[in-house]
Order: sequence, then C-alpha cells, then structure tokens
Amino acid sequence: MSTPKHPNQPLNPVRLDSQKKSRLRKKLLAWYSTHRRDLPWRRTKDPYAVWVSEIMLQQTQVQTVVPYYLRFMQSYPSIKDLAGAETQDLLRIWGGLGYYSRARNLKRAAREIVRSHKGKFPQTHSEALSLPGIGPYTAGAVLSIAFDLPYPVLDGNVTRVLTRLFGLRGDSKKRQLQKVLWQRAQELVPNKHPGNFNQAVMELGAVVCVPRRPGCAQCPWQSECQARKVGIQDLLPEKRKLPPSERVQWAVAVLAHRGHVLIVKRTESLLRDFWEFPGSQFNRTGRLRDALASHLLEDLGLTTHVLEPLVTFQHVITHRHITFVVFRAELAATSATLTNREKDMVKWVRRKDLGKYPFASASQKIIRILKTQHDLLR
Repeated sequence: MSTPKHPNQPLNPVRLDSQKKSRLRKKLLAWYSTHRRDLPWRRTKDPYAVWVSEIMLQQTQVQTVVPYYLRFMQSYPSIKDLAGAETQDLLRIWGGLGYYSRARNLKRAAREIVRSHKGKFPQTHSEALSLPGIGPYTAGAVLSIAFDLPYPVLDGNVTRVLTRLFGLRGDSKKRQLQKVLWQRAQELVPNKHPGNFNQAVMELGAVVCVPRRPGCAQCPWQSECQARKVGIQDLLPEKRKLPPSERVQWAVAVLAHRGHVLIVKRTESLLRDFWEFPGSQFNRTGRLRDALASHLLEDLGLTTHVLEPLVTFQHVITHRHITFVVFRAELAATSATLTNREKDMVKWVRRKDLGKYPFASASQKIIRILKTQHDLLR
C-alpha cells in the first residue's frame, strides 16, 4: 500500500469537476430520499427547531436526543419562550443530556436574538456566528436547512465521510486538514436544496459510514471512495492518541430524615446550578464511610451515621471514569438542623419532589434507585 508524501494529502488527488460533483450529489440525494430516518426536527424548516436540534445533537446520539428535544420544544415552543426561561427549569429539562454549557448558551443566544433580531434567527452567516454557542457548523446547518442557503457543514459524521471519500490522511482536528475538509464540503454543497444535501451527508456518516465496520456495500459513494479502493476505510479519519482516562472515586450520601432527603446545589462552573446528593471525591481512601461522615460534618455541620452501601456504579464523563459509591445515611440525634450554609444551597426535600430540581445524569441514576427503595424515606 503506497503512502502519500504528505500525510494531509489525498492518496489519489481527486479533482471535483462539475460532472463529478453532480454525480456525487445525485447519488447521495437518491439514497437519502429512500433511507432517511423520520426524526422530529426533520418535519419542519423552522430555524428555531433546527437550531435546538443541532445543538442537542453535538456529541450526543440521536436516540438520546429525541425525548429531550420533544420535551424542550413543548416547554419552550419559541425563541421568546426560551429567552425568558428560568435557569433552574431549563437545566431540569436538559438534565442528563450532558455538556450543560449548551443549554446556557441557548438561552443567552435566545436573549440576544430577541434583543437584536426581533426574535427571529438571523439569516446571515456573520450574524449567526456572533451568537453564543454557535460556530461554523451550527451556523451552516441552520442556514442551509431552514433558509436554503448554500453553506457547508462539518461535524464528526461529515468529517468521517469526507476523509474516506477523498482519502485524506492526518489528524482531522488540526488546522491544515480542517481547511481542506471545509473546502471540500463547500465544493460539494449545491445551490439548490443545500439543507437536504447537508442532512444527507450527516445521515450517511451516522448510519452507513460509521467509525467501525462501515457498511460500504450500502454506501451510494462506494465506487468513488478513495479509502475503500485501498482498503483503509477503517483507519480514517486518523486520530491523535488520547491520554488514558482519569479514574476517580466518589462517595455519596443519601441522607434521610423524617421522610425527606438532603440535596445540595453545585457551584462550580461545569455543573453550576444543578443539585446533587452530598458527597465528595475520595481517591485511594480505604474507609469511605468514615471519610464521608467527616465530609458531611465539615461541609454541612451535620453529625451522621453512614450506613450500608446502597449501590456502586460507573459513570464516564469525557476522559474521566468515575466510580460512585452511594451510601445510606441517617442524622445523629444531636444533629437535626443544618448550620452555616445558605438556605437556597441546601434543601430537605420529599422524594416525590425531587423531579422539581435539575440533576445531572449521575444523580439521576441515584434518584432512579430511590424510586425502588420505598422504605428508605419513610
């Protein structure tokens, strides 16, 4: 197998003349018309709906997004509704979807659209890019799908398709190859129905040109694919070697008292304004019960009896592999009230009221466990 002289050059440089572009477009759109999935955001050209779906789909699988999207659009049916959303309600609806800065940026952008664009999503590329949380990919997706403007898109799925189609070697995250990929995407996107074409490329990457064992026999571009011709489709796009995952351990207390359970509000930027069960990170700590009891006393001023473990589960966030050990706990007789913490940062709540608060995905797993422990909060 021959290797290109420069890692960012195609195996066989492909010239995209008008005939080749037309042929590629026709093949892909014919495939898409037959094989496209029926997804709720594809039933509308409303730029707001397209925008919300594209933000939710960033680094998140379609099957995960669908129920969140439906709940979100029901709660905030317009940009004006989103602009006026209460942060706690917004995070509660988004809770469990991850990458929570996306929700905050959606609200910030909605407020800017109401303030500067009369509540309508802007139709120019520069104005779209000026909104919080919107980069070249999201701007291109919304403008092409909602307004039929010929802007390209380049997400993970499209990157995978194009690196294989054109046999592009090198790290797809680096600027040089990114520039080539955006150029190729721009060359391919048609002036007529660009949104359909962009969705078709993304669909191809999502269901056929997948990361491992791509379904080349079902691909409408199989005869043009440079990577397939030399049998390296599984190797593209090339990726930099990632550092090993950081492994950490958390101990968490489900602290019950008179039919209520204690929750605390997060303050750090990543999960700011979310609620969780009290606990902390304890790495290489042998006596977790004692460490957790000491933490509850130091942080909340509560003397507790940390009892048996309820559950242990694994939770992965990007490059962090977290082991959660969840303990049942009770207040000591001499410690019935909280001390020195803001009232709006710590709450005793009934189990049935937990759904009124935003929780991130790890805490939601604990809540699901509580629903099966009917005697825990009596």
